[in-house]
Amino acid sequence: MKKFLVVFLLLGMITLLVACGGDSNAQPQPAETTSQPANVSDPTLQQLVDEVENSPSTAGYLKLGNAYAERSRYSEAVDAYKKGLAINPNDSATLSNLGVALYQMGRFNEAKEQFEKALKVKPDDAATTYLLGATLLQMGDQQQAEAMFKKALTIDPQLPEAHFGLGTLYMLQGKKELAIQEFETFMAGPPAQDPRAKTEAQRYLNQLKGQ
Repeated sequence: MKKFLVVFLLLGMITLLVACGGDSNAQPQPAETTSQPANVSDPTLQQLVDEVENSPSTAGYLKLGNAYAERSRYSEAVDAYKKGLAINPNDSATLSNLGVALYQMGRFNEAKEQFEKALKVKPDDAATTYLLGATLLQMGDQQQAEAMFKKALTIDPQLPEAHFGLGTLYMLQGKKELAIQEFETFMAGPPAQDPRAKTEAQRYLNQLKGQ
């Protein structure tokens, strides 16, 4: 099981921010969180519910939360992650994924809090550091977002999402050459989790070089 469920989804959210014309205060609409019975046409999800109810554990609730989040059922994902944290409040993976789910719901302050908690448990986690930076960027704190992206790269210089994040930030700030540098580094490095990211980075590069 991957430690982080959807690090790549934040790339899509940053893309939305750029599409809004560079307004650092633009916020995406909260994701749809309509509650549905777990067993509606989804026996796999029902099986996970049954398993964790029969034998509650932080790992089990993390797996269940991830399953809900993969189905864009973020409210239920949040509930599952919180149940896992009630068992072990210091599980960094659950804290980070809770932050991602809250982010997807547009609850940026709460997401920031969870990422900060996760980093207190595991300060050298590059992915969570990036996630905190992406959240700060959505909140309009470009200075701290840049600091978090750079810190993520000191931990893991190959983390593609951090280069994408910096490229986006510099593009928003009108720092053309720095943005090009970050997007080119992103394109030359290991692939991001989101296959759409490469297409977006190339589109931004074409836009920047055409200016």
